[in-house]
Amino acid sequence: MNLDLLESFGNSYPDEADGILESGSMTLTCAFNRHGSLLAAGSNDGRIVIFDVITRGIARFLQAHVHPVCSLSWSRNGFLLLSGSMDWTISVWEVLKGECLYRYRFPSPILRVQFHPIETDVFLVCPMKLRPVLVKIKGEQKHISFDEEGGEQSIFASFDRLGQRIFTGNSRGKVLVFDSNSLELLTSFQVTTGSSTTTGIKSIEFARKGSNFLVNSSDRIIRVYDGDLVKATNGEPQQVEPVQKLQDLVNRTQWKKCCFSGDAEFICAGSAVNMICIYGTWHMAIWLKYCTDKKENICLM
Repeated sequence: MNLDLLESFGNSYPDEADGILESGSMTLTCAFNRHGSLLAAGSNDGRIVIFDVITRGIARFLQAHVHPVCSLSWSRNGFLLLSGSMDWTISVWEVLKGECLYRYRFPSPILRVQFHPIETDVFLVCPMKLRPVLVKIKGEQKHISFDEEGGEQSIFASFDRLGQRIFTGNSRGKVLVFDSNSLELLTSFQVTTGSSTTTGIKSIEFARKGSNFLVNSSDRIIRVYDGDLVKATNGEPQQVEPVQKLQDLVNRTQWKKCCFSGDAEFICAGSAVNMICIYGTWHMAIWLKYCTDKKENICLM
């Protein structure tokens, strides 16, 4: 039996870095389109570079902002690109023509933007120190309410996989769930460490397949939840236990970015100290790689 041949089909996760993409400036954020054929990279000089993943070449430059680009999001059809920046503005780009179709200005720098998973004229905005905003292109802007009991603003917001609900998280570890159409509070639950200690929510990410979502918190633990267990309770809080907890027990790494793989079989977590960790959603860490390249003008793939 040819073991080398069998092993080549055994792993569906990367074994090594496949290459680098040079953007000419320091990349702060990047996002693949839905098919994985294009990669948009936002830089610290306000430019957006769009790479062709197959040829590894630059498909287009967008002179998007005058300050660093903090967040990018593709529309479902891949024709539009949403960018948020520290210059307090958000731009909607038509990628093929390289034209800015719409530009919005907010009262503070933008931390995160996200297109609706289905609709191409709705997106979510998280401004710094302000409530998340649901924006409809050529329509109204709706502010998402915060935790009135604790008086805490939400610092992160995300659509679920189908865009039917919006999940927000605050610095006290409370996750609020809203209906994405009416913005009515459906339910809430608390992320805790130990018996009663709370931990701040850093990000919430949803898998493209299935019902799972992850919560990255400031206690260095990635918690995976089953979205089907988060039921509407007319705004009343409930207890939701994670189905999996993931962490770096050796280095106690603080995770900067976490996401699911396309098939939802793996979770990729990256730190600010040049480390990438890949977890299987059925067991503990399966692969660790330390990225030793210190250059600032490249993207590792």
